Amino acid sequence: MKYEDMKLFHQVVEKGGITAAANFTGCPKSTVSRHIKDLEDVLGAKLLNRSSRRFQLTATGEMFYSRSKDILKDVESLEKDITENQNMAEGKITILSLSPLMQCFTQHIKQFYDKYPHIELEIYAQDVVERTIPKRRFDLVLQLDQPEDSTLIGKQVSTITADYYASPDYLAEFGYPDSPEALIHHRIIFRGLKEAGAIRWPFQNPSRYVDLSAAHTTVVDSPDMALTFALQGLGIALLPDLQAAQAVQQGHLVPLFAQAHRYSLPIYLLYQDRQYIPYRLRLMIDYISEHFHNALCKHSSC
Repeated sequence: MKYEDMKLFHQVVEKGGITAAANFTGCPKSTVSRHIKDLEDVLGAKLLNRSSRRFQLTATGEMFYSRSKDILKDVESLEKDITENQNMAEGKITILSLSPLMQCFTQHIKQFYDKYPHIELEIYAQDVVERTIPKRRFDLVLQLDQPEDSTLIGKQVSTITADYYASPDYLAEFGYPDSPEALIHHRIIFRGLKEAGAIRWPFQNPSRYVDLSAAHTTVVDSPDMALTFALQGLGIALLPDLQAAQAVQQGHLVPLFAQAHRYSLPIYLLYQDRQYIPYRLRLMIDYISEHFHNALCKHSSC
């Protein structure tokens, strides 16, 4: 049963006939008649007595009109609520992000709350969600690299660099690797992906991947854990520069290879739809687009 058919039926009843309803709605009389016929076909019952020159409901039509009034009111109320919800700066926004990316944006989140106090955020760490609620739908996703899902809208908001780090204690015990290939003789801290595969890292000059499966490996599943293990001297880790910046400044981590193999990845903001975006979500998309790059630079001293 179509809502539009039901709504036109009520117009016919309340205006006193098909012609009057057509004049009121601006629809052709034939269109109104077709909608009424479609409704009757769905119900399997006659609603209007068309044999009389005078407009008249059948007994079934009277029952349907009476009992469908509340349905129409509920739908109209729901439409109003959804329209208001779409156009108001309030409600919840769910965000999925790698922890280091969102941590550098916390000060701007406070400013966003100050500006829009009726908007609430639910922020989830991507490494945790991958283990617990992988199918959950989020309003926004802040991730590294381009989206693999072609149904998502992707907007690049910044670029992040990553490099290879070790603690002074680790380097004092095991020495400095003089090339990426020498890492197979070292202990590495590898952030594992969901899919099993070769343990390899990307390097520049020339651009290539080096298979490190033969190295002593500690596998972790979050960037925070990789940083913690590197600080404890458990091995060499590939870390986002913004995550390692404070430890480097404090002398707790050392970048390797004179930063010759630092590489860049784009940061994308992903969302579901371009056409029906609630106002609160549009505010957050625009806010992240405007401020994220500067927040990242400030956090990583770029």
